[in-house]
Amino acid sequence: KYAADRFITVIPELELPGHEMAAIAGYPELSCKGEPGTPRIIWGVEDIVMCAGKEETFKFLEDVIDEIAPLFPSEYFHIGGDECPKISWKECPLCQKRIKEEGLKGDKQHSAEERLQSYFVQRMEKYLSGKYGKKIIGWDEILEGGLAPNAAVMSWRGENGGIAAAEMGHKVVMAPNNYMYIDYYQSEDCTNEPLNIGGLVTLEHIYSYEPYTPKLTKEQCGYIMGVQANVWGEFIHHPDKVNYMAYPRAMALSEIGWSPAEKKNYADFRERLAGCLAELDRQGVTFRIPEPIGWDKAIVRGGNAIVDLKPSVEGADIYYTTDGTDPRLYGKLYTDTLQLPLSFSGVNIKCYLRLPSGRSSAVYTVVAPDTK
Repeated sequence: KYAADRFITVIPELELPGHEMAAIAGYPELSCKGEPGTPRIIWGVEDIVMCAGKEETFKFLEDVIDEIAPLFPSEYFHIGGDECPKISWKECPLCQKRIKEEGLKGDKQHSAEERLQSYFVQRMEKYLSGKYGKKIIGWDEILEGGLAPNAAVMSWRGENGGIAAAEMGHKVVMAPNNYMYIDYYQSEDCTNEPLNIGGLVTLEHIYSYEPYTPKLTKEQCGYIMGVQANVWGEFIHHPDKVNYMAYPRAMALSEIGWSPAEKKNYADFRERLAGCLAELDRQGVTFRIPEPIGWDKAIVRGGNAIVDLKPSVEGADIYYTTDGTDPRLYGKLYTDTLQLPLSFSGVNIKCYLRLPSGRSSAVYTVVAPDTK
């Protein structure tokens, strides 16, 4: 209700048939072997998945859906479908029996077990559609074995899954991890960032993403519902860190979702972003303070390095050093363009931003000059 009052629709996700070790630990009979287990205590992919040959599995999931679906009036219901190893299904007599009874045959594109996952997903789609009138969304693995008739695909392993689904006339949400996973690092200098899962998605990189790919026709692009960025929580222990990982990258996400490609301009975005971040600072919202505007555009002219900086947050002060020392200890207040003689070691400017709230950024190093 809180979200709906702000024109936001919350969609639940019930992961199936993989990533279900917590449920299987509580109800071992849901797995193929029925052996007791424990929930995973770190992230990862588990070989023990729900048994597709047992009717108890589907009855359990239907019971869970009966509790979840009435709570969420959304048109869509997310059924997961990603990272489901088929090892246990290959060895399970009941799963193999199901494959035979349903006439699920492997081919050059998909194994019989992948067809079994498609059967699993389509069966849950029929239940959600028939009883609650809902459409399903699944991660791009639900393409393997054949898509359910009204399924929408959330493409996370790059764009290919989304492209394939759109070509088939299915709705798509583009969420490729190489652009849209904002639990990844925000800077190449990981020492300046809190511990994360890995990967790199800078503010400029996420802004550069264009979901309406030229690999699709204009008509096929009409199946793309939009974009999604994911903040997975393996390394997130506090709401402030959620905000730190999300902002300002979520602002880039909004602009690429709402703006046509020809209207996007990263330099203009950075200028406008400065005011938005100042407002977040006034509200006490934690966010990553971006590098100063111009920190990556030092040029060489007449034997001097010319460095022109602007705060990435309105009202912030920039402090800098030119001898490689820590500007938090020895920095001078930046007031105007720097013109520094080039030494044998090149430019060695370090800087940081101090916000009106008192928050400070990491220390940033001005990159090598452009000698063109």
